[in-house]
Amino acid sequence: DSLIGSNNISIQKTPSHIYNNTGPFNVNLRVTSNGGCMHDTTILLNTIHPQPISNFGISKPDICLGDAVFFSDSTNSMDGITVEWNWNLGDGTTRNTANVLQLYADDETYNVSLYTVNSYGCKSNIKSKPITVHPYPVVNAGPDRVVLEGGTITIEATATGKNLQYLWSPALYLNTPAVIKPKCVDPKFDILYKLKVTSPGGCSTSDQMFVDVLKIPRIPNTFTPNNDGTNDFWLIQYLDEYVNNHTQVFTRAGQLVFESRGLYKPWDGRYKGKPLPFDTYYYIIEPGSGREPFTGYVTIIK
Repeated sequence: DSLIGSNNISIQKTPSHIYNNTGPFNVNLRVTSNGGCMHDTTILLNTIHPQPISNFGISKPDICLGDAVFFSDSTNSMDGITVEWNWNLGDGTTRNTANVLQLYADDETYNVSLYTVNSYGCKSNIKSKPITVHPYPVVNAGPDRVVLEGGTITIEATATGKNLQYLWSPALYLNTPAVIKPKCVDPKFDILYKLKVTSPGGCSTSDQMFVDVLKIPRIPNTFTPNNDGTNDFWLIQYLDEYVNNHTQVFTRAGQLVFESRGLYKPWDGRYKGKPLPFDTYYYIIEPGSGREPFTGYVTIIK
């Protein structure tokens, strides 16, 4: 520009100058001939337009992979109107509309920028904002489990992702529902648990696991196998839940008169098809599945 001094004076024939505001300004031109004659001309410069101030909104600064995000122009075009939009969406794509709907292919943080041009040809500043695309967590609530009534197990769930939050439901029998591997303490009934894992951006994935509660067998000490339709079988409540059960019944003399392996089949009080007499019999029940054996007596009443 060849400006001289603090008064922004140029000795060029056709100088250029950058003004720091819109004016108006008085521009003075002094021309001096070879003979030393001078002529002054002053013009009023009032055609300087302010620079537009670009800005834009983001529908959500943190989104989940697969979700679309909406960018909306909010540029202040000053004394003109916006006629050109130049978006750089950070993933190698550009757009030239006022508003943009974008679907990103990868989970990462993108730097989105916009500059505009108004009807006077004035170019705005470049405005940049980040947007983070978060992946969905990978969740496995763990294998279905068997637990003895009165017992405790640790649920072996797994999840992959960053800054994850955990929530089990229902929270019944769990020592804490907000950790990845809670303890299930003394459950009373079978229960289906759901694990919801949430990553930043509100991206959630869920999985389920089942807890089978093996209740303590309820062993009656009498039954009446007289074919009257009432109490004709030695019905042991909850024993049918133990798939590896082994039940034996002996006479006082130690003779084996009944045996059941696997799923329990209620005893009808017979031995080799014949009714056994009124008496007290000795039993050994080995439920399996970690339950200690039961021993005791059952009496057949006629």
